[in-house]
Amino acid sequence: MLLLLPTCPLARLPAQVALHATVGARYTSALVHDSIVIPVDVQPAIGPALALAISQHTSSPWTPDANLDVSWSSLQRHESGTTSKFNSVTTIAFTVGVRREIAHGLTARAGFGAIKHLPSEDIGMFRTGTGLWALGTASLYWTPSALRGVSRDIGLSLRYDVHRFSTAALHADGFTSTQLVHRLSLGIGMRVLGKGATAP
Repeated sequence: MLLLLPTCPLARLPAQVALHATVGARYTSALVHDSIVIPVDVQPAIGPALALAISQHTSSPWTPDANLDVSWSSLQRHESGTTSKFNSVTTIAFTVGVRREIAHGLTARAGFGAIKHLPSEDIGMFRTGTGLWALGTASLYWTPSALRGVSRDIGLSLRYDVHRFSTAALHADGFTSTQLVHRLSLGIGMRVLGKGATAP
């Protein structure tokens, strides 16, 4: 994040740097899938998501930014038509990327970074801890015409993330392949500080 800030007096930062916040809900696909005997999925429930982004104004149509994303959800085990909750997990993702306006009122962003899972209990597939996984992200931010020109640039955010997942405990239990995980979130965003369009 510090790489996005110019080497200049702090008094100039408000005119060059903007801070944005997005609050919404996130869907996440299965972290674990097993269909050798009977289909079993371990999947986070839909839960809240919060993102904070800092962006750097430039003379280019491309705006660099850094994004810190946090979400919370319970973990659900789907097996033979039944669903049971057995743990909860907090995910923290940090990405750097670029965004630009692709149509009037519509901004797109692409980035990459890393994601970390923090379970509420170190049991089951989390009993030996978790690692960092590479994360790719793409998002859109739309400001409806009725809200354009509003001082806080309020709008709607649609974000897609993709990463792989496994743990040492899963590997020890015979799950030797990583699981491809998809995350989709929908939220409401606004500019908190600075100037410029809200980061998606």
